[in-house]
Amino acid sequence: MNENNAHVAVAEARRPFQVSLLSAFDEIARIFLKAARGSAYTTLQDYLDGRVALGNAYFTRRAILLAIHDMKEDLDAPPALQERVFAKSASLKVRPAPELRLYRDIATALLRMEVVIRFQAVRNGETRH
Repeated sequence: MNENNAHVAVAEARRPFQVSLLSAFDEIARIFLKAARGSAYTTLQDYLDGRVALGNAYFTRRAILLAIHDMKEDLDAPPALQERVFAKSASLKVRPAPELRLYRDIATALLRMEVVIRFQAVRNGETRH
């Protein structure tokens, strides 16, 4: 097998994992945005620290967000997801306002939102027990 064919084979082997990673990410983003509407920051932390199966392994949801955040490929996020994340990010006054076109932009925004929500909770006297 020459070097070009080996590169294509490796890329194809990674593809199913990437597809399942993006699928898991979409579900995490949907639930995160729903939970961020009114729940305590501890609920969001517990959710992100929970594990999900991806292939034959388990990963924390936070690790999946970080993996998408570190993606090197420029994969456009679905417009509906971009809009929902933009609206929540704007309502939380996340600064600097992230660009929200790519999946990695969305992951970065979700991670920033969690920090802002946690900061607001501490400022309001909420503590984790």
